[in-house]
Amino acid sequence: MSGPNDSKPDNVPTHPVVWGVALVLAAVVLAILCWPSGATDQVAEPNDDKRGEILTYAIGYGLALALTGAAFAIVHWPSFGPATTLAIVFGLALVQMVVHFRFFLHISLKKSARDDLQLILFSTLIVVLMVSGTLVILFNLRARMM
Repeated sequence: MSGPNDSKPDNVPTHPVVWGVALVLAAVVLAILCWPSGATDQVAEPNDDKRGEILTYAIGYGLALALTGAAFAIVHWPSFGPATTLAIVFGLALVQMVVHFRFFLHISLKKSARDDLQLILFSTLIVVLMVSGTLVILFNLRARMM
């Protein structure tokens, strides 16, 4: 019984399209982080604030939906080797994290939001350390059991 990926070798060289996708993803991340927020120094009407906030959530939802669909499409219709597909999916996941930070948690590169960003980055560091330490212990135990 053969699967759809049996004809592709595991060590496919990096395709030029992957570099193009990586550049586009980097541009999207930069554009998202530099997206102007609805807050200004002028006094705005409450309905304008509400409309701007709903627009921000709608844009974030659309981007998150598109990124999720792109990841599923890349896996469902494989055009690259497994390692390249995994790298693209990880890249899309990172861009989606930035979309969530910017459009749903309202964290940007403004000076007032840097404290929130530092808190999230520190929390991420702690979680990564805990997960990686757990994986090291589990793989060490697995090696000893084999």
